[in-house]
Amino acid sequence: MCLILLSWQQVPDRPMIIAANRDEFYSRPSLAANFWPDHPQILAGRDLEYGGSWLGISRNGRFAAVTNLREVEHSGEHSRGDLVKHFLLSENSTPAYLKELEAEKDIYRPFNFIGFDGHRLGYSNNSATGWQLLPPGCHAIGNIPLNNTNGKTAKGKTDMDAAVSTDANHLALLAMLQDKSPNGQHQDAFHHALSCRFVSIADFNYGTRSSSVVSRHQNGHWDFWEQRYNTNPADPNFLKINALNHFQL
Repeated sequence: MCLILLSWQQVPDRPMIIAANRDEFYSRPSLAANFWPDHPQILAGRDLEYGGSWLGISRNGRFAAVTNLREVEHSGEHSRGDLVKHFLLSENSTPAYLKELEAEKDIYRPFNFIGFDGHRLGYSNNSATGWQLLPPGCHAIGNIPLNNTNGKTAKGKTDMDAAVSTDANHLALLAMLQDKSPNGQHQDAFHHALSCRFVSIADFNYGTRSSSVVSRHQNGHWDFWEQRYNTNPADPNFLKINALNHFQL
């Protein structure tokens, strides 16, 4: 997952709204969002290489997501997707989970992690020590630490703020995630493509695989939409909309 835009306690009837794009190699095997047969309390997409996820919710009201950290020295060998799985299966509060994670950050590949236990929303990464509970507002988590900003996260935050102020529905948020405009000036084509909200780098077999819009309502119910894209470069419908799935908890 390379961009997470999150509105926290800005909309009274939807205290949490997430709009996120997952960027990954097209060839990496994964499953669309669904309830997991081995852990039926989890609703999430699944990475078939390591068994974790990039974004998901659980029947006990938890949410978690990760992005990778670019240009950060390689850390451990454990998949960052395990953080999502472990948090969704955990019964620990967000602060308790993040305190425990602090001691083993180095075993994971570079990550940004965000987790919600039903009450508190927290953030951590393994490029620095410490963790934090996030204040109300709009937050943009890309492939840099949360306290840093680049053109992609700044524009994403502005657009997400504008969307939630007009009570945008899931279709409007999905359309926002499909923006292919570059953010900033870049000397090479690779970083130019990465600066776009919807990423497509055919030469590297890499880009946006899916978009997710997740809303938690004031009554504790969740709506989860996942828009997948055709990522077979040999298909004439390459990168066109493949499927839109909707779940409710």
